[in-house]
Amino acid sequence: MTPILTLDAVRFGYDPEKPVLRDIAFSIHPGEVVAVVGRNGAGKSTMLRLLNGLLRPDAGSVRTAGKDAAKLKVSEIAAHVGTVFQAPEQQIFNATVQTEIAFGPAQQCLSSEEQQARIDDAVARTGLGEVLEMHPLDLDAAMRRFVAVASVIACRPDLMLFDEAQRGLDATRRSLLGGIIAEEKAAGRAIVLVCHDMDFVAAHADRVLGLAEGRLVVDAPVAEFFSDAAATRAVSVEQPGIVTLSQALDLPVALQAPDLVLALRKRLKGGA
Repeated sequence: MTPILTLDAVRFGYDPEKPVLRDIAFSIHPGEVVAVVGRNGAGKSTMLRLLNGLLRPDAGSVRTAGKDAAKLKVSEIAAHVGTVFQAPEQQIFNATVQTEIAFGPAQQCLSSEEQQARIDDAVARTGLGEVLEMHPLDLDAAMRRFVAVASVIACRPDLMLFDEAQRGLDATRRSLLGGIIAEEKAAGRAIVLVCHDMDFVAAHADRVLGLAEGRLVVDAPVAEFFSDAAATRAVSVEQPGIVTLSQALDLPVALQAPDLVLALRKRLKGGA
């Protein structure tokens, strides 16, 4: 399967003499949900901006949809990579929710019917139907985030970058965001989650990229990562509570409640 995005020996520093990221190499494939984790200052948000073309590497290469990103304009990269920034107000610029969501599809070579279908789909999936005529910045922080999510999914890019998109969401909205991630994955689109919330990572990611001191020190399936205490220590994150509980019960690593329940049922049946 051809990768959507590949980094090879990437190095970057805001001051070239002091690199923030060094020797970063990995690929992302269609249908993957990849979490980027690490302590504050590890380079996660910087790497995200290398993926969407807002930053360009000092050395090494980034390939987007098989093309050298160094030869592409940011607008050309945006046709394949959509970003939900940590602060949605950084990307919202239209006067209503409706026009904000409609902006991206209007830039694509789509019929008016297809544009409207994508807008309607994004609105329905994000629960924004009652606020379409409001100014996005008049909404609360959680709703603003879903405006940004809707504007990205309406464009249907190959790869979506979510920078702490789960932050500040209540349980209902976290579930809504998780459902959107699952739907995009099922549609064959890839998602990168820059995330400090290890419970959210455990519930939704397939794979973990761990950064420490500007280097990629972990690239592992999510269950393997969380079952390896040395790996989580290396990138300064804690194991999710459900992983700790399953290990305390001497059960296989569980990433979600149904996995833990199933393992307990199997043990009880075996004991009976």
